[in-house]
Amino acid sequence: MIEEKSGKGRVRAVSGEKPIRVALDATAIGRGKTGNETYLRGLLEGWEKVKPEGIDLRPILSEPSFAPNLARSEGASKGVNAQSKQIASSGFFKRHLWDLPQARAKLKADLYHGVYWMRPWERGPYVLTVHDISFAVHPEWFRAGEAKFYTTMIRRAAERARKVITVSEFCRREMMERWDLPADQVEATYEAARKVFQPGKKKAGGPPTLLFVSAIHPRKNLGRLIRVWERLKEGRFPDLRLRVVGPAGWSAGAEVRQLREAVAKGGAIWEGVQTEEELRQAYTSSTMLVYPSLYEGFGLPPVEAMACGCPVVCANAGSLPEICEGAAEYFDPRSEEEMMSAVGLVLGSEERREGLRRAGLARAAKLSWERMAEETGEIYRRVALGT
Repeated sequence: MIEEKSGKGRVRAVSGEKPIRVALDATAIGRGKTGNETYLRGLLEGWEKVKPEGIDLRPILSEPSFAPNLARSEGASKGVNAQSKQIASSGFFKRHLWDLPQARAKLKADLYHGVYWMRPWERGPYVLTVHDISFAVHPEWFRAGEAKFYTTMIRRAAERARKVITVSEFCRREMMERWDLPADQVEATYEAARKVFQPGKKKAGGPPTLLFVSAIHPRKNLGRLIRVWERLKEGRFPDLRLRVVGPAGWSAGAEVRQLREAVAKGGAIWEGVQTEEELRQAYTSSTMLVYPSLYEGFGLPPVEAMACGCPVVCANAGSLPEICEGAAEYFDPRSEEEMMSAVGLVLGSEERREGLRRAGLARAAKLSWERMAEETGEIYRRVALGT
């Protein structure tokens, strides 16, 4: 039997007979927090498949109906070696300062897994997931006062965490360098495409189509893509279409106006939010995904596109070269000329598109939520055993 003690809190005695009980903040499920929700759904579904030995993962949800196979309020979860806890939907401060702490106390958790947020006075042991620190690196992309609040609170929570989990080596290095976190405190676990994203039959004929998938926000760089599409359409590819899938985000007024003008002129379509099945069909029916983002902590749309057999042309920024490896055509996202050259190269070469399709399928196959769940379980185990 091992008992681990620390100034950051105490994990109770752990034996081979009694599993480590971990409470997970899964309240983003069903709340439209796309990145957090995808991560949590993937983790729980991966956990259901691999069931790491010696750990009871107990998700706390405010919308259990959004994960019917993963949680039932106050009872044993269906298909998961865990119990769950339901809390009422509430505002940010009440949820994090009162509801979540009360829920994990009732679950009698030995370890807590939070996503971004912890109470400033938290004393118990916890693991923290931070997808990226764009708010610290590029405060100009956030509302007034927002970036400073996020940086102060999330950095404080990360410094006190037993382990910080992030989603790429790019983000891991950024947190270590900017926040001076020790190398052994931050670990990267890759996300993956959900199972719905698989290749489908592509209809013969039809005009070539560039697909953009993301909430519209200045860092997603849609404005440059629209200008590149217009130039290509005026030149070598007069039938070229642009398909935009995603809602308008904050501070996106200029990009939204530009997109609406493009739609009005013809050849562009803006579809807003779609279901996963509709999104899968968009990937499989488009000529390529163009992902011009200026900064990404992971980049799920390129991975989803690759899993569907859709060629990917994307920015060489943030984590994207790490995540896509050699399965994408890259460009400098701040250069319209480079973007136009990369997109034009792939549009004009069926051989190049087929090469990217095959490479993308192989790369996506290496990423799995099961592997991420296993790696997360190992992090819980090391924290609990103090190793």
